[in-house]
Amino acid sequence: MENKSFKIIKYSLIILTCIGLIGIELYQKKMKSITADENPIITKAREYINNDGSFFNEIFKEKDMEYRINTKNLIKKNDEYKGYVNIVNNEYTFVSEENILLDKIIDNNSLSKIEFNENMPYDLNYIYKGTDPKNYIKYNDNLYRIIGITNSNELKIISLDNYNNISWGLSNNINYFLGDTLPIEESNKGIFYVGYIRSETNELESVIKNEKRNNNYTISAPKYYGYYSFVNVSDIISASESCTYNNILDISKENCDSYLIDMLNNTYTANTLEDNKVYYVDENKKIISKELEDSIQAKKVIYVHGISKYISGDGTKDSPYEFEK
Repeated sequence: MENKSFKIIKYSLIILTCIGLIGIELYQKKMKSITADENPIITKAREYINNDGSFFNEIFKEKDMEYRINTKNLIKKNDEYKGYVNIVNNEYTFVSEENILLDKIIDNNSLSKIEFNENMPYDLNYIYKGTDPKNYIKYNDNLYRIIGITNSNELKIISLDNYNNISWGLSNNINYFLGDTLPIEESNKGIFYVGYIRSETNELESVIKNEKRNNNYTISAPKYYGYYSFVNVSDIISASESCTYNNILDISKENCDSYLIDMLNNTYTANTLEDNKVYYVDENKKIISKELEDSIQAKKVIYVHGISKYISGDGTKDSPYEFEK
């Protein structure tokens, strides 16, 4: 005769199995109802997103975050569906397009793999290095330069011009936009890191980790979902083909030469250091520490979609990349 406890366990397992089977059937019916009349490329895009939940949860954690998937990553023979799938606020839209901006940029062959990448969506995957790479791009009739390409295929770009009278945090919330002061730009909403970096730091990996995690002088986590920020110290280091420095305040054009540090002139970075100061690039192209002023001057760093319609250009100053937003 079966033990009473054994019977309870046995029947409980049977009941749980039945519930599980019913749940699977209901899910399958739901998915069939969603995809019955759906464009097959949209169905593939949904599967693509669901297969990497942690990566995409970071992107879609905030409202109005937008992601684009090149259809060549969804189906091998995509002649019928050349273009991309645009996703925003859980709305999926297929956009037919022959020429993708990102493909043209990567074909340029002047990009380098970033030395340290934690594989989060807005970590840089590729970076432009050197004193004059072909990384000019036109956006809203203004010239920018492409710092690099993120893991989410966004282009991180920086304005050639300095912007004046920018509001950036408060005295006790350095380098951090408060909710009621978040700027609204025409650029894409993205994730920016504004962490505190100890001045004695002398390794790129540590710099990047501090930018993303260290919040001694910021409220909450040292990142925010917004429309612009300033250049990161890690961008300046990464853009140099040979950057040798003993500490952050040792970095200058002399030992970390690149197009990026060369274009920074009396402009704030997005990162802080000890004594409630901010890293700043002075007129001598050297990183120094500086008090945060009420109204500051800086070059805006924004994100634009790499997966967009390519119009023209080869990345030179005379022929910058042009694309359709």
